[in-house]
Amino acid sequence: MGLQTQAYHLEKWIPLGVVRDKIKEYELIKREHSFLLYRIDEQRFFYVKDYGSVVFINCSEDLIHKIIGNLLVTGNETLDDLPYEEYEIVFKDVVEVDFGVIQIQELSEDIAHVIMLNLAQSVALMYYVNKTSDLHDKTLVYSKQLEKTGSFKLSKVQMRKFIGRTMNLKNDIAENLFVFDSPDVAWYSKELSTLDYKLKDELDIIKRHQGIQNSLGVIKENLELFNDILQHKYSSMLEWIIIILILFEVVQVILEKVF
Repeated sequence: MGLQTQAYHLEKWIPLGVVRDKIKEYELIKREHSFLLYRIDEQRFFYVKDYGSVVFINCSEDLIHKIIGNLLVTGNETLDDLPYEEYEIVFKDVVEVDFGVIQIQELSEDIAHVIMLNLAQSVALMYYVNKTSDLHDKTLVYSKQLEKTGSFKLSKVQMRKFIGRTMNLKNDIAENLFVFDSPDVAWYSKELSTLDYKLKDELDIIKRHQGIQNSLGVIKENLELFNDILQHKYSSMLEWIIIILILFEVVQVILEKVF
């Protein structure tokens, strides 16, 4: 039987300094500005990535609930509500990744790091895909309204909010999710480099990232079109107001001359 590996995304930024203060009962074996890697024992690890991902190798359900419970601020979320990915680690002579199974020769802290980083990226991508899909679905509603009626029910304030959400999502991905990020050790070990490559390929990390960027590009184009239509609508309204005011002045002048 293999080692179960679970990855969750908490849908928020994780302050690593706070994590270090809260979790002191386990050995912190690696740390950088963007992650913390803990070892519980020889074959049990957990990994915290600052952009919101937490990954566990061979950890009990109680321990997973305990650690994630420490990281969730409100406590209202449950594990079932979070983006989730699961793989099984098995030990064989050949390094391979396929159909929810990761084959390795042995589990060292460097191998654990490579596995957990890739799963952290994958589950974060799942979160961003969901956010992007939600934005796309909402813009699709207005596109269908435009197709059927020639207009859409969207105010300038709502438009600005949509544009703001899209920009913030793009900024979050650019600043927090380094999809091509690999541990330094992967550059100096053929086995780790092979594992890293096969994980990225199996998880479709690069393709999914490109898909998100393409979807955000489509959303941006739609919003720009909607904004142009709204601007034209309000410009036309302003022109009619000016015309009406001019006509009112003309009528007033005529009436003054007649009477």
